[in-house]
Amino acid sequence: MSTNPFDDAPSTGSRRMNPSSTTRKGMQKIQNSEREDPIFEARHIEWPLPSVLPAFPEEPLTTAPTDKSGVLGGFVGKFMTGQNQTEKDTFDPKLTGNRPLKAPRLHCTAAANGLIVSVIECGSVSSANHLRLLSRWNVRRNTHEWLLVPNTVHGPSNSTSSTSTAKKGRITHVFLDPTGSHALLSGANGDLYYSHTSGKSVRKLKGFGLNTDGSGSFRPGKAWREVTSLKTGSSQKESAVQLGLTPGCYITSVAWSPNGTERASSTILLGSSFGEIYQYEIEADEDEGSTSGTSEEKLPSLMVRLNETESGTGTGTSSGIVSGLHFSLGEDDNSGSVVLAATSGVNKQTRLHSYLSTGKTDRYDGNTSKLQNVFSSGDNKSTRSFFELPGSINYAHLHVYDTCFALRTETGIYHGTIDQSNGRNVPWNKRGNGIVDAGMFMYEGSSLPISIAITPYHFITLSDSNEVRFINRVAKKTIQKERLDWVAMAQASGSNIHSDSGILSGQSELIMDVRRPDQVWLRKSRSLIHISSTREDRDVWKFSLDACLKGTSSGAFTTPHASMRRLNDDKFMDSEFEHTKSLCSNGIQKAVVNAARAEFHLSHGRIELAAKYMAQCPPTLKPFAETAIRLALPAIGIKDKKAIGESNLAKEALKGGNAGLIAYLSDKMRSAKARNDEVACTMLGAWLVELYLAEREENEKSDISEKRNDTQLMMQNFLTSNTYNMDAKTILRIMCSHNVAASECSLYAASAGDIGTAVNASLCDPNYKNGAIEALRVLNDAPIEQAEPYYYKHSFVLLCRAPMESAKAFLGRFRDGLSAAKLLPTFMRYEKKRLDASKEAKKELTTENQIKIAESKITSGVVEVKLDDSDKEFVNDGFASITYLEGVIALGCKSTAIFNYLVSLYIELEDEAPLYQFLSKHISNAASVPGLNPRQKSPLDLPRALRIVLQSGRHFRSVIKLYIGLGMRQRAVELAIKVDPVLAKELTRDSVEREEKKRLWLMIAKNAAEEDSGSDENIVSRVLNVLDECGPDILSIEDVLPFLPDVAQIDEFKDEICLALTSYSSRIEDFLKDMNEYDITCNGLRDEIRQLGEYTSEMKIDAKCAFTEKSVVNENSPFYVFPSGFVALESALKEEVLPYLNEDQKNLLSSIDKEMVDLQKKLENLPSDNSDEMKMEDKEIESRINELQCQMDGLIAAECPLTGSIMVESIDKCFCDSKEDELYISCDSLIIEA
Repeated sequence: MSTNPFDDAPSTGSRRMNPSSTTRKGMQKIQNSEREDPIFEARHIEWPLPSVLPAFPEEPLTTAPTDKSGVLGGFVGKFMTGQNQTEKDTFDPKLTGNRPLKAPRLHCTAAANGLIVSVIECGSVSSANHLRLLSRWNVRRNTHEWLLVPNTVHGPSNSTSSTSTAKKGRITHVFLDPTGSHALLSGANGDLYYSHTSGKSVRKLKGFGLNTDGSGSFRPGKAWREVTSLKTGSSQKESAVQLGLTPGCYITSVAWSPNGTERASSTILLGSSFGEIYQYEIEADEDEGSTSGTSEEKLPSLMVRLNETESGTGTGTSSGIVSGLHFSLGEDDNSGSVVLAATSGVNKQTRLHSYLSTGKTDRYDGNTSKLQNVFSSGDNKSTRSFFELPGSINYAHLHVYDTCFALRTETGIYHGTIDQSNGRNVPWNKRGNGIVDAGMFMYEGSSLPISIAITPYHFITLSDSNEVRFINRVAKKTIQKERLDWVAMAQASGSNIHSDSGILSGQSELIMDVRRPDQVWLRKSRSLIHISSTREDRDVWKFSLDACLKGTSSGAFTTPHASMRRLNDDKFMDSEFEHTKSLCSNGIQKAVVNAARAEFHLSHGRIELAAKYMAQCPPTLKPFAETAIRLALPAIGIKDKKAIGESNLAKEALKGGNAGLIAYLSDKMRSAKARNDEVACTMLGAWLVELYLAEREENEKSDISEKRNDTQLMMQNFLTSNTYNMDAKTILRIMCSHNVAASECSLYAASAGDIGTAVNASLCDPNYKNGAIEALRVLNDAPIEQAEPYYYKHSFVLLCRAPMESAKAFLGRFRDGLSAAKLLPTFMRYEKKRLDASKEAKKELTTENQIKIAESKITSGVVEVKLDDSDKEFVNDGFASITYLEGVIALGCKSTAIFNYLVSLYIELEDEAPLYQFLSKHISNAASVPGLNPRQKSPLDLPRALRIVLQSGRHFRSVIKLYIGLGMRQRAVELAIKVDPVLAKELTRDSVEREEKKRLWLMIAKNAAEEDSGSDENIVSRVLNVLDECGPDILSIEDVLPFLPDVAQIDEFKDEICLALTSYSSRIEDFLKDMNEYDITCNGLRDEIRQLGEYTSEMKIDAKCAFTEKSVVNENSPFYVFPSGFVALESALKEEVLPYLNEDQKNLLSSIDKEMVDLQKKLENLPSDNSDEMKMEDKEIESRINELQCQMDGLIAAECPLTGSIMVESIDKCFCDSKEDELYISCDSLIIEA
């Protein structure tokens, strides 16, 4: 029989709740609402709890005295923990028999995270030796541990019998945290014990009942909620709170912290039998995984007394016990903390209390914690409410899964959802009590369940007649019903049936595992049944879908009024359908949900949503043709026979237009795009364009501007997003058939990449300028490779309709490769037409109107006219061409044609400033110097520019600039003298040649003398002013004397004459000094020449060649002696110098050698005749040989090769060649061998 319910493959002992199970005797199926296999399965698990505790095999030992923690030694210590015998152990002959183990009592078993913890009482021969044992079974590992619960502590005045004491100290509840690490045991006398999963003992907690030394730790006071309403300091409030458990009560419920871990449980809440709630934090020992290390245990602090309105004092005389407790902490400002507490009891009203703190105040402020804020009553930190439920029940179980809770009451299961957002997220639930979607599920049948459990999608109930019901929380109905036959199960397992510890003794209960919510334990006595399901969500999607269609929440009971409000809430219904869809396990189920969702929205008049989900359905559920016809026919007034059963809202919505069909086709279009179905995209795209255009025309007829704009925007978005998925020609034909504006066709054609069609469509716009601007936008947005031909093709039309915009557009694409040279003819053509239009406009202004002029406007240099039909599209703008040409030049254009044409346009302007500034920028100052080329030649054709400027008869400053650029400074100064004498002087100062500068100043002086001034004195003064401006180093008085009058007083310029004479005198003295210096230099040169004729060199008699180490005297060969002291033979020197000669020098040296050899042979072969002719020939040959020798000397002996430039050039070469290296290496090897 299996002992591990978590095995993947059940063993032969596994039992399913169906008739074919091998354990049919123990479990009989009595009803199943579904024909399918049951959702839940169960199997009997062997619980390792013996019925008898055997005596110790050796001599019996009595228990040793308790230590500080209350742990006992002796007999129990040896059996339980395997301790060694201590010296305090004594013999006890009474303990010789076996001890019976009773089955766990109700509420004394808990399960969490694969662990089952239970408290078992152990009887004895003497009632004084009554034992309580803690069983800890790890189901996964199949390990079992026993721990001893310390004995009850008696006060000094206790005189009751041992039997009554044992009953008062009986363990009534066992609580286990979700991690399975922390266990709390509650005694009926108020004691509370703690055990950690890693510990080997159970210890009593301080503040609950009497301490181990018999003293108490109770400090009376008020509840925290009462204290917070007092206007006192925080320290006074803390001191006024009750610490310790109220005497006479015991712990009945625990709320574990969601932040608890295996090492620490964090802060928890405790519920008492007096209807009180305490805050407590467990201080675990170091060996139990704690890191706190505190020596003083904290005491429980009283937070609130429930039902105090009935009792007045909250002493528990009329308050019910806290049978269920749960809290959730807020995580941000939008969520608060919630505490739920259930109270019940015999003849007590069952209530569910809720406390909710606001998110903004639910945070630590240094003095209060989040839980304290929940129970605070001041400053609107929290809200409190309670639900009074019908009937009275002994113990109302409260179970929580995630955010869903279930409470067992006398009449049914009260369930709902925990909402930490204070109800803001639910428009129809503004109570702000932390609970939403609450409702009561009434019990089926007459029997009251004795225990309940909650799973992710179901409630499980257990009746006293051993009937187990599985209730779907969404469908609100029982989907599976089972009955347990404990007698047959006991007989099959061999258990005792009728004894006090038998299987029929005690009450059954359901035990939940918080970490495994889909698995529930059913316990009766020592028998355990494991209930689980691997397909709990099998039919949940059906029930959730049914709830959505009815307008109810998938997790709560709702009234008809609430259902109607939710039906009209689109967001809520969409979230419910999405939740239903998330429960589906395959595509078929999701398709059914989409189909039902579509029909639901359609029935409520939401046709676009309905069409969206219809498009998501497969063709088997929603065929394309039928669905499209269903959505299209009502709009054209045809009744669909299949739509007879549809709601009025659906019929009216479908009659209102094609919005539903458009939405449906749009979604189908997206699906076709996703699977790259070009045929479907083409068909659907054409249909959608037809529908959009039809919708727009209908809106135009009804004059609904808002709908028309919306339709227009939708169509543009559709065309833009699906440009490349449709056939552009088909779409354009459709658009043209509906008389669509040219701009719209242009927009789509541009998006489709048909630039030519887009530009043509734009230029067809009746508003010429707007059409041209739209065409420019299309071209600017297109890649330059596609747009460039259309720029050239339509450039003239664009310039005529939008000149400045076109110029800027052309300029913007210059860097992309749009050629300025190819656009230049267009600008020339435009300027010619602009000039003709200007002349025609001026002509028509002075004569009778021969043509109709719509509008004319004449400004300086610009004439803008609008003629009749033939010339409406022309706009006259005199700066468009200039703007473009200036721009391309600034961007780096170097075309001479562009420069020349821009100069031509500048000349036509009245203002000379643009032309002069342009010439100043592009004419280099260096060009003004004759014979000196500028650094960078300007693309401007200066002679042509000069010619056309002179032809214009104006802009003389620009002519002067052109003269300067051509190096004709004298002509520039001549013209400047006539135009601007000041400019002439500036140009003269800029001259760099002295003679030219003198000549120019003489021109200026002559012009000053020739000016009509009236008197000779004025002439003299003007000439002298010119003389002062140029300076004495340029002109002197004698240079300007010819320009002075024949009769003039010398007094006016006697200073200039004296200055000139003084200058002559100083110059004569300088010349004399220079002549003396020249004489001295000539004498020195003569002496040096005389010394060179007598130069001799000396060498030693044993001098050797610097290259061959041969004696130069004994070689009988020409040699050279260098001033550096080196001597070299001619042949060796020639061989050394030859590699450093160039090719011409090498050829010359070779020819000299050859010619000298020939001359030597010829000289040797001459006859010994002493005739004059022979002597003359001999002298000629010797003279030629000497001449050749001089040439050779100049080539090879011009400098010493060891100290001259040859040595410098060879500094990077090795001292020896590779052959010498090989020689040295071979010599070294020979030496080594030797």
